[in-house]
Amino acid sequence: MRRAVVAWAVAYGGLRIWFATGHAPTWKLPGNDLLIPNWAAVAGCAITALAAIASRPGPRGRAETPELAGSPEHVLRAEDARRGGVWGGWLLWGLAVGWVGAAAFILLDLVAGVLPGLGIPFDLWGMGCRLGAILGAVLLGVTAKAQQPPGKPWPGWVATVGAWLAVGGCLTRLAAQAVVGFGTTPYGGNLSLILFEGGFLLVGTLLPFLLVHPIGRRFPRWMLLTPGFVIGTGITAYFGVGLIQMIVAVAQGEPPYDDVGLPDAFFWVAVPAYVVWGVGLLLAARGYQFATRKAIDSERDLQITHS
Repeated sequence: MRRAVVAWAVAYGGLRIWFATGHAPTWKLPGNDLLIPNWAAVAGCAITALAAIASRPGPRGRAETPELAGSPEHVLRAEDARRGGVWGGWLLWGLAVGWVGAAAFILLDLVAGVLPGLGIPFDLWGMGCRLGAILGAVLLGVTAKAQQPPGKPWPGWVATVGAWLAVGGCLTRLAAQAVVGFGTTPYGGNLSLILFEGGFLLVGTLLPFLLVHPIGRRFPRWMLLTPGFVIGTGITAYFGVGLIQMIVAVAQGEPPYDDVGLPDAFFWVAVPAYVVWGVGLLLAARGYQFATRKAIDSERDLQITHS
């Protein structure tokens, strides 16, 4: 998988160099296809390739190898390799998060593609480039996971807290909109808007509930894990980057959003609420993944025992 990361970094870096030298198309969304300059993306590809080359094979299964049952020198070497793999894995995870953040507009692509009636510009070329960055993040995540020990399930209350955070973030966002008025939304009253608002409420209330309640375990895992992780990551990345941009703008003495026509207080409530919502969804989805994995493992053990 490390070779796949390096191959992606070389290919995607070449594309970014092509864009940086004046060959980028005209994007339909503001700015570039990514939220970082083209040359910064080139540097990111180089760092990604170097990190993948320098990373070590993962420690999964080392506890069962003969080296750990051998001499103290073998034990020390195995422990050193384990620590190196863990830290290398965290570096790769950090790079994966960075690429997802750079491609945060993928959330708009998702909404515009599913609900074209909302009027959000749909940029096919831009979406393709952002999906390229997401592909690199996925490859980095798979590589990082292979370099770290299997995750230990956390207490169930962590996922429950995440679900409540998601619901609280959603309701806070709705409350902020109620204060400024629902007529100030930039979308027209059509079927797409109705579907969007329905999905908005489902993702902010029903999905977190199903991720932590036992009734959610009656669904196929992918049916809840996919929206939990995909939407949670999209919301966290998009609005997390937006929150950073707001902080930078204020630090420079500029208004966060001076071209929208809404008070700054609205954004200081709505954007952090979205971030809390996204993080809460991720926590709840991860807890659901742990809980359902344990159930699946138990069923497999039972089948092996009776076979």
